[in-house]
Amino acid sequence: MATTYITGIEVWPGRPPLQTAFDSITYITNPEKTRGGELVSSFRCEPGTAHFEMICEQREFEQKTGRKVIVDYADGRKSYLLMTMRQSFLPGEVTPEKAHEIGCELARRFLGKKYQYVVATHIDKAHIHNHIIFNIIGSDMKKFRQTKFTPRQLRDLSDRICEENNLSVVVPSADWQKRKYTNEKVTSFRTILRNDVDRCIREARDYEDFIRRMQEQYYVDESKKYLTFRHRTNGQQRPIRSYTLGKGYTWNEIRLRCETDEEIVNPITISQKLRNIEALIHAAGFVRENGSDFAAQTEKLNQSIEQTQRLMDDAQRRLQKAEVISKCYSLIEQYRPIYEQYHSGSLRDQAAADHREEIELYQAAVETLREKHFSPNNSARKHFQSELAELQKQYSDLQTQFRSARKQLQRVGEVQDISDSVDAADPVILAKTEENNMTGDELGRS
Repeated sequence: MATTYITGIEVWPGRPPLQTAFDSITYITNPEKTRGGELVSSFRCEPGTAHFEMICEQREFEQKTGRKVIVDYADGRKSYLLMTMRQSFLPGEVTPEKAHEIGCELARRFLGKKYQYVVATHIDKAHIHNHIIFNIIGSDMKKFRQTKFTPRQLRDLSDRICEENNLSVVVPSADWQKRKYTNEKVTSFRTILRNDVDRCIREARDYEDFIRRMQEQYYVDESKKYLTFRHRTNGQQRPIRSYTLGKGYTWNEIRLRCETDEEIVNPITISQKLRNIEALIHAAGFVRENGSDFAAQTEKLNQSIEQTQRLMDDAQRRLQKAEVISKCYSLIEQYRPIYEQYHSGSLRDQAAADHREEIELYQAAVETLREKHFSPNNSARKHFQSELAELQKQYSDLQTQFRSARKQLQRVGEVQDISDSVDAADPVILAKTEENNMTGDELGRS
């Protein structure tokens, strides 16, 4: 069983956004609470520099859109810097590793691939719980919008993931559930009508008997251009025309089904036959070029896809780390003039206060580079940019290779389906298959 909670993180009084982000993420990634940092994961950022990377993305948002992340609303609404979620489990129900896996899955499915986030599992309390902090700005340069439905959406998703992992879920009381909380799927009036029409057709002796049976539950109108039905008791307000139910439900088709006791089958059109012939021609060309051992081709392609996927994952991790370095160099170049004025003492106190965030971002960028053993000078930046370009090219080539293999695998499956359908329709092949099966049975009995 897991309970969930979501809210925003405001800029703390007396602290700039960068420090607020650093303190918030440092709290959830505390090694004493996360088994030495073992139970910490992240997406589109690194846990150690996530605060810096999130603020950099927010700065990029402000520069591209001209809008502020932190807004002073006149009506008193709160403006958040980051968002935080919590997922708490029943004591003793889940292991730390499983809780962390579920937390990562919750973040992945709730946030998609838009937002930078850090997932940390705390095991210092009796109840294991996950903390998830994510950037309020997404990769599409749009802000996350929390509505009154967001907590319920998070709770429902958490419940589904818990059920998938054979964990219990919170069951509301009967009275409250009746008013507010229900996952019961309501069957549409059209589906109910379609099922009743099918049932009455099966039970009816003829069309008149069908109408009599339908009139037990429906108001039936045959006096107009279309045959219509309206249920007597289930709350259906307007009559439904039968032809809107789909193929096999026009007035004439229902009459034909009642009289002949046969289902309406969509005939194959000439255009469909031409498409089938074209597919056969393409399949034959594929078999001539690649052979008909579909199982071997599928196995080889699956192996290629798995290997390429591993290489892509590795390249993506290296790219994410490289993007941090790239952002650092960009910030240093952008804010170097301001920092040099500040460092030389030529900035007045008020100007220094106005540019406080830029100065702190510059200092954080330099510190991050040094921690990762990079020099902040221009020559080091040029060398890094050439390495980054090569890494981006490798990743792009791997993506092309992966898509090509997936497309080829799909093509093998399509050709195999066509081949199987041809074999099933060929009387010579069918007779040969039956003969082989009979021979195999006789050998088995002997």
